[in-house]
Amino acid sequence: MTLLRAWWAPIRARLIDDAGRWWRFWSMRFAILGALLESFARWFPDQVRDAWTWLPDDMRALLPGWLTRSVPLALFVAVMIARLVPQKLPDRAPAGEERTDG
Repeated sequence: MTLLRAWWAPIRARLIDDAGRWWRFWSMRFAILGALLESFARWFPDQVRDAWTWLPDDMRALLPGWLTRSVPLALFVAVMIARLVPQKLPDRAPAGEERTDG
């Protein structure tokens, strides 16, 4: 256990103060969504293709081809923006404080 603590101490020193509440950060939410979508598309390509062909032709025509290929890029940009935009701290924090580290 001491070896684990010695290994974890330098990593913990580099984390942000509220890293234990990682699920509240929008950047993490967008990253998780992107990972889930990418994983689903890689693990179940037949189901993704079937869902696409299940859509009516007129609805598929409304979506340009570049849009369907740019979803990962859009999520990556959303993660970057979420990291730059200050997020409010949870309710239990004193009023007036804002997150500055996404």
